[in-house]
Parts: sequence; structure tokens; C-alpha cells
Amino acid sequence: MKKILLMALLAAPACFGGVVSGKVLESDGTPLAGIAVSDGCEIVYTDADGRYSIDTDKALGLVFVSTPSGYEPATCHGNRPDFWRLLTTPSDESETVDFTLRKTDDSRFAFLALADNQISNRHGEVNCFVATTVPDVNATLDSLRSDGLNPFVILLGDQAHDCYWKSNRYGLPQAYSDIERIDARVYSVMGNHDHDPTAMNDVDAGAEWRRFVGPEYYSFDKGGVHFVVLDDEEIVDNGPTLSKDGECVYKNKIRAAEMEWLRKDLARVDRSTPVVLAIHAPLLPSPGMDAEWRLVNGAELAALLKDFDHVEIISGHTHISYAAEKGNMHETNYGAVCGSWWLNARVDLGNDNNLCREGTPSGYAVWSFDDGSFTNYFKGTGLDRSVVMRAYDLNTLEIDNYQVAAEFAPGRKKSNEVLVNVWGYGPGWTVEMFEGNKPLKVERVRSKDPLFLLSCPVPYVEAGNELIGTVRPVFSWHFFKAKAKKANSDVVIKVTDRFGRSYSQTMHRPKAMTLSVE
Repeated sequence: MKKILLMALLAAPACFGGVVSGKVLESDGTPLAGIAVSDGCEIVYTDADGRYSIDTDKALGLVFVSTPSGYEPATCHGNRPDFWRLLTTPSDESETVDFTLRKTDDSRFAFLALADNQISNRHGEVNCFVATTVPDVNATLDSLRSDGLNPFVILLGDQAHDCYWKSNRYGLPQAYSDIERIDARVYSVMGNHDHDPTAMNDVDAGAEWRRFVGPEYYSFDKGGVHFVVLDDEEIVDNGPTLSKDGECVYKNKIRAAEMEWLRKDLARVDRSTPVVLAIHAPLLPSPGMDAEWRLVNGAELAALLKDFDHVEIISGHTHISYAAEKGNMHETNYGAVCGSWWLNARVDLGNDNNLCREGTPSGYAVWSFDDGSFTNYFKGTGLDRSVVMRAYDLNTLEIDNYQVAAEFAPGRKKSNEVLVNVWGYGPGWTVEMFEGNKPLKVERVRSKDPLFLLSCPVPYVEAGNELIGTVRPVFSWHFFKAKAKKANSDVVIKVTDRFGRSYSQTMHRPKAMTLSVE
């Protein structure tokens, strides 16, 4: 079957133009056979001598290799693996491009997934990223290495913020100069804010990314796992004439040429191989959404993935957290590294809480692959990995600001209720509460997060600002409520994740409402 698929791929109609050829070699000069090389349109394979040749119109201006398991690019652009090359001659001319890979033991590996750094050099967020996020990430990387794992990083899009590229002189090169402080190899997903907001079409909007970061979509293997990175933000033609705020106008969609490349890439992968799909905008809807897919062509993408035994999808974009399952696919949509666009960097808020709008702390995911299976958890920046929830004694909750109080629970009466935000909650998780030794009835509820309200909207409005979208709290379904019999009894909260790991917290009541993120 693999041989038939390979012959079909090699016989497929090619892009036309010049010819790019070269070799893929090991660090010691040994030729590597069967390595996939692509221009983003066609996929060809190296022969026994490590040679490849690809007919291409150079539409994207680069070629790249899909690094197989047991190998990694021998060099880096900063901390970005050197698996791609920019093409330098006109589209109708031939040129030579070589790649060098080195052997590595990736049988046990780990990766960190960071969504939406979104640094724009506005009000101190560069310092926040460098002073808080980077040290926390590097400490986690060191810990993983101590456990014998080989870690890398996947950025899930929106490294900078397109509308501030020029005005604040902080674009992709500046963002990656700070990202290079991360002590690991970094693979990048392209987000909507990583496109050039002055470009008039999707391909041109990715030119700066391709020039500096690499291909917008590609694949690589680690330890027998197939990773696919896609750009699922299609910039609308003539977008700059439509934009009112200097940001790219886009659709959550995979462009046709990219989808065709993906079809060819997945055709060469055995269906029993675990697949990790890294995208910016999520594919699956969050709980409560009246939609089957969040991508315009989500059904087409799902059809390409449906025959694989198991697919893990990781995404960002929403600045909130949720998890969803559909068939063989499990998706985790991660809260942002920047929280609510680095609002904590504003001195007029008077606190350092960096929270997403539904209360998820700023942070990142930690994935480990060992003995043929994955485990993962979300780590809040500056928090211990065991912090998976935040509990509120609603008897003690007071929100005086009338604009913001209405955002939470207008007319609510004290009734001995406990509200718990479990930001990592998803399929396979359970939440239990106990008063004394007696279990309480736990109800999953749609709610907003009280700490976010007190940390961001309240001081923002009190400083004389109007309540705008980036500051406005949002509802989520990862909240749980139980009613205790007494107002002063302890309540034990037990959360168990999809991997069977349990986390417990005892709420000593009455519990005062504070600005603590734990």
C-alpha cells in the first residue's frame, strides 16, 4: 500500500517553472534516502544517493524537508530548526539546495505549546514576556531534560501583533529576537496577526513570515509521531481596504493549495501513526457553540484525518481554554501566553494578574511522549503544575462597580454556593466536591470568572475607561457549582483529568475574595 501511494504521489501533476534539486545528507556526509522534500505544492523523495529534484514555479519562494523520526536539522536560525531554505533565483531558473540532518534520540520526547504571545511593544508586555514567561518556560524545559526527555517548543500563532508592526517598530524579527531567549528548538504556527496587514492577498500576506520564520505549513516526525503544522487563517483579498483597525481581515480557513499539500503529506503516513495537528484557529467548537466546525472548510480537513487511529489537535487564537472531541480527534484550545493582551502590564490596573477573559491564567501546555503514549497538562506562568483550578466562596463575593457587577450575576443572593473554575476541563475529566465526608451535588454551569472581573474590568473602568471587548469577561462551561449546607464548613474539591491524575483542594469557609490567582 505504501509503495502504491508513493508511486501515485510521484506521478501527480507537478507545479511548473524552474527545477530545484540537491541532496539531503547526514552530518557525516552519509546520503539519506526517502526523505520528503516540498515546495509547498509538490512532495518528492530523495533517492539512494540522497538526491532529489522538484519541478516548481517557486510560488512560495522556498523548499523544506519533512524531518523523519530519529533526525533533526543540523543547524538553526536562532532557535528555529533549519529545515527550510529560501529560493534565490527567478521562478524559471534552476537552483541547488542541500539539507543536513543529524541523528538524535527522540524515542522519549516532550514539547511545550504556547498560544498567542502577541507581543506588540505597547505598555511593557515585552518586559513581561522576557521577565516572566521565558524564565518559567526555560525552567520547565530544564525539568523535562532532567527526566530524560528531549523537549522542543511549538508556538501556536500570533507571535506579534500586525497592526503594531510599523507604529511600534515591533514585528516578526523583533518578536523572534525575544523568543530566541527560549532554550529549545522552536517550531512555529502562523496566526492571523502574523500576516502582513498591508498585503492584498493571502500568499503575499505570508511573504514576511516565509522570509523570516519559514514555511506557513509543513510536517515533521518525532519518535514515531507525525506532526503537521498548518496556517488556517486565509487573508481576504483586498483586505487592507476593508480593515478599520490596521489588522488583517481574514477567514478561519485553510487555503486550497495548502489543503492539497496536506492531502499528499498524509497519504504517505500509516494510519496507525499518532498525529499531532498544530493550528492557530481551532477546528472543533467550544461547548455551547451552535456549529459543527470553527473553520470554513473544517469538514474537508476532518475528512483527511478521519482514517487515522488517533489525532491530537492543539490550537490557540481564542484567548480562552476548552477541550472537545469528535470521532478520532481530540482538540485542546489553549488560553493565551499574553492572557487578555497583556492587560497586567498596564500600571493603571494596579495588579499583576495575567488572566484570560474566562479566568485561565497565562501559561502553556506541557506534553510528554513516553512508552508510545502522550500525557499533557497546562501550566500557569509562575504557578506550580498542580494548580488546575480556582475556587470561590460565593457568600463572600462582592462586586461594587455597577458596570461590571452586571457582567457576572445581577441580583444574585448569598446561598452557600461554591464556584470552581477548572480551566483544563474537557472530555474524560471529573469534578467532585465534599462537605465533611458527604458528597455534594456538582453541577456544570456556564459562568464568568470573578477574579478576572476584579483584576481587569473593575480597575479598568474605575480608571475612567469604557468597558471594551478585550477587557470584557466571557462565559465558559468549565465552571462547576455545588451548594453546601453550612456557610462555615470546609469543602473539599477533587478534580481528575483525562489521564487519571487527581488534584485536590480544601476550601476553608468562609473564604475571603482576594486577588490571588490560586
